[in-house]
Amino acid sequence: MFFTNMNVETKTLRIISLVITLIGIIFILASKYVGIIAIRTSMVLIFFLCALNFKSVYEYSNTKEKINNILGIAASILIFVEPQFAMFIVGVAILIMTVPVLYKMIKNKEFSDVIRLTVSAIGTAFSIYCIVNSRAALNTVIIIIGISFVILGCLLLFQTFDINRNKKKYATYEKEKQDYHFTDVE
Repeated sequence: MFFTNMNVETKTLRIISLVITLIGIIFILASKYVGIIAIRTSMVLIFFLCALNFKSVYEYSNTKEKINNILGIAASILIFVEPQFAMFIVGVAILIMTVPVLYKMIKNKEFSDVIRLTVSAIGTAFSIYCIVNSRAALNTVIIIIGISFVILGCLLLFQTFDINRNKKKYATYEKEKQDYHFTDVE
């Protein structure tokens, strides 16, 4: 079950599932616009937060903190103008995190941790994809999020039909009760 300890009317759960599915479809069909709007909105928020922080703690901060605030303001302006640059930065960050792990595992021939090896290899490949083709990478991430929303919405909708078969007006989710067996000690 998706929720625990909730008492949701079936109609409400159906509406929520249809809205989530619709949002996922919009993310898939308009991935270019959704990604750009989301990044630009977040950059405006980051710009105002960095500017407010810079103004409010200017006389109390040291040179390093002042430079960090100025770099934050400059980066938010740059990414606002070119939203695809955000995926380039994400690609570089993922590359910095995954390549040393992958290199160390290959150098030491530690192939026993298959999950860690797989995650590092996929992370390295995705980071190279983000660096080389950042515009398509942004669209790909938005499409993956959209597919996740569609799957979640469809699963919730399917669950509401399962609730109707049981003739319940409310979808109640409770944790399973455990049976306790006590023995008398005399």
